Amino acid sequence: MKITRNIPALALVAILGLAACGSTKATTAAPTQASTGVTTAASISASTAASTAATTPAPAPAAAAATGPAASLRTVNANTATVAEIAAVLDSNGVTNSAKWAKEIGEYRPYPADDPTFASLRKNLAKYNPSTATVDGIVASLTL
Repeated sequence: MKITRNIPALALVAILGLAACGSTKATTAAPTQASTGVTTAASISASTAASTAATTPAPAPAAAAATGPAASLRTVNANTATVAEIAAVLDSNGVTNSAKWAKEIGEYRPYPADDPTFASLRKNLAKYNPSTATVDGIVASLTL
């Protein structure tokens, strides 16, 4: 008879155990509050911090913001723009030594339309040992 009376209690423990193993913070917080019947300031703060961290995007680093694909960059056609126009766009997008890089871009023209990653330009720029961020900034500023 003791086994029959403990089945509801065992079922409750199993359900709470499974709920505590859930994949979200809200699922794990609910059984603790339900089992004790008390919501503490610490549990509210932890829950709020977890949900805020999950929904608030992290700020982008300055270098990534200037050269990342999601950034709002100005672009110029690598084949048709003047060297001065290329330099102005590179400068506005935060590429250092923009005049030097614009001159190099102009020197290696024309760029093939079937090379949207500017592999040939990247190869030519590599001679000058620029940083990856610089090359990415240059390429992100160009279109074909």
